[in-house]
Amino acid sequence: MQLAFGLPWVLLALPPVLGLVWWWYRRRRPPERKIAGLWLWQKAQRKGRARRRVDWRLLLLLLAAALGLLALSNPRASLDLPGALVVVLDTSASMAATDVAPSRLEQAKEQARGRLERSPNAVLVVAGRQNQVFGPAIGRTLLDELDAAFVSPSGADLEGAIAQGRRRLPNAPVLLVSDTPSPAADGHVNVAGNGQNVGVTAVSSGFVGLANSGPGPWRGTVTVNGRNFPAEVPSGGYRGLEVPFANPNVRIQGGDALSLDNTGQFSRRPVRVSVNGSAPALERLLGLLGTVRGAPTELAFEIGVPGGDPGRFTVYFAPRAEGQAVVFDAERTLPYLRGAELVGYRLSVPPRPSGPNWRPLAVDESARVLAWYHPNGLYLPPAQTLQDLPAFPVLVFNLVAPRGETRSGLLTPAETLLPRPAPDVPLPPTLTVWLAPWLALLAVAVLGLELLFFQRGLWRPASSDAARAGPPVGA
Repeated sequence: MQLAFGLPWVLLALPPVLGLVWWWYRRRRPPERKIAGLWLWQKAQRKGRARRRVDWRLLLLLLAAALGLLALSNPRASLDLPGALVVVLDTSASMAATDVAPSRLEQAKEQARGRLERSPNAVLVVAGRQNQVFGPAIGRTLLDELDAAFVSPSGADLEGAIAQGRRRLPNAPVLLVSDTPSPAADGHVNVAGNGQNVGVTAVSSGFVGLANSGPGPWRGTVTVNGRNFPAEVPSGGYRGLEVPFANPNVRIQGGDALSLDNTGQFSRRPVRVSVNGSAPALERLLGLLGTVRGAPTELAFEIGVPGGDPGRFTVYFAPRAEGQAVVFDAERTLPYLRGAELVGYRLSVPPRPSGPNWRPLAVDESARVLAWYHPNGLYLPPAQTLQDLPAFPVLVFNLVAPRGETRSGLLTPAETLLPRPAPDVPLPPTLTVWLAPWLALLAVAVLGLELLFFQRGLWRPASSDAARAGPPVGA
């Protein structure tokens, strides 16, 4: 159970208010007492010092004041009762870091185990390269699936995993156990650490990219194809390293919190293409890029107008043109247009393709389409009108080169720059009880008792010492 106060500063008034009640009570005029003689009064005073009675009226007044102030502070008690629960376990590459003993993943399993054991109806989502969903079932029956979870050498789609868990068990709170918080979850248990890690985040022909998550700069040795290169990577940053190898094989020397990103490899192979039609400039460019003809074809080039949706990625060149126009705007989200600038250049206008899935790639000022794209293809003006444009070789390179490149290793900067600790976000309480009304009612009841027993005269205290001394003289 957790106790919280809506207005905790009200509690600061508790000592002065109780002191004020005590002062007011003590300064009231004492009741008159008739005694037979002064010697009897002195005798009663001496006996009172030896045995002092409890002042119940004062205690009731102090208790009522304390209960009233507690009610004004608006307290609430939260109870976390076992109930339906969705547990999302992060198994991304950073969870293999050993800066938390024995690893972030094992710590996450321990945290998730206690929640699952108490839940009468639970869903377990293991978030990794491919999310796995187990349940709904009694929580303790999912412990074997929890123990079998292992680190995925990639990132994790935490938002997608949370959505899958909600669909499997609607209206249940979602607890994310991870080193990376997500606002989509109702609660989060953070298992991140502060370990230092250096890893390979990029590798290409003649280039190696490094990242450092540590609090200070890293100075060490990187081995590329058996040759050592000194490197220095700034804290929380990146550093590129140029190497004289077309197909580098990289290894970072030394140990750190994460070993999955200490290696990387790049290789390039010839891409299999096919060309249907006569395009001498295109043929020469494909030869320079090292492509080969063979099956199965990875990329097709064809002279003609698209007749529908292509079955494989095909680049079409229009056989004729219908005038010319200057490119006013172009689609910039396509990866193969990176570095291929078309805006401002004059292009021939190709005939319109057939099929519903072709979209404008480049348009002129009057919105006339000069080039088209498809999820599985590209439709351009005639090749002979493009061969002298600077964008033409860049475009063909962007289409061909990625298909022949092979990379291995983690190569994920977000995982290499290990997530750092963040505050836990507890799940919303199962039951919340607002105590202010009950405390106010109790304060009123205590005041009622004081009124009933003391001001109405129903309280009959024990006889005073003076009364026990005997009857007054002359009675």
